Amino acid sequence: MSTLLRLYPGWWRARYGDEMATVLGEAPAGPGWALDLIHGAIDAWLHPPVPSRLPGLAALAGGGLWTAVAAGVIAQPVPTDWPGYLVDVLALAIVAVALLAAALVGVAVRGLDASGRAMGLLIWLAIAGYGAWMWAIATSLLSTADASTLAAAQALAMIATAAIGATLIRVGDEGIGMLVLLAGVAMLVPWIGVWLAFGAAWTAIGVALLVERAGRADGRPALP
Repeated sequence: MSTLLRLYPGWWRARYGDEMATVLGEAPAGPGWALDLIHGAIDAWLHPPVPSRLPGLAALAGGGLWTAVAAGVIAQPVPTDWPGYLVDVLALAIVAVALLAAALVGVAVRGLDASGRAMGLLIWLAIAGYGAWMWAIATSLLSTADASTLAAAQALAMIATAAIGATLIRVGDEGIGMLVLLAGVAMLVPWIGVWLAFGAAWTAIGVALLVERAGRADGRPALP
């Protein structure tokens, strides 16, 4: 049983590890204990005393990369075929989408307790959508997919993004929720200029998350 304590994050083990190890040493082993420990480990990872910096860094890096992709595409003339010259930015786009998928999941977890099963389902929808989007970009890089396939995968990812933003707003996380909603809705508009808005929104999300984390680490109240 004590080996299951390794599933817990370092901050939890430092604070409660010795006490829990003593309890486990005195208690009879059983499947109920194992399930409770696994559930507790998941809860500890989802509710650290100071939020992880990873979602903020992923949002900041992904938003910056996507903005660079958007600027490069906008600066070029409209291609006559698919993907045409856009093949030069597709690899960078895959990295950006992967980072933003990680950031979106990290942001969605903020509303998991308040929204319950709805947010959990949206997280899985987002993972599926962003996975399909990355797959479509990758196959476009290999010249085996067309623009309509990419558009459908992107739309699925953006619907999930907008829904997560709306859910965050509903449970009281208005600041981050509005930016996530803006990012999702912007990319549903069929105009290349909104790519810049998408990148800017995620960059703003990254800054907000990192500032919020710094405030909590210093003992200051979180941003509203």
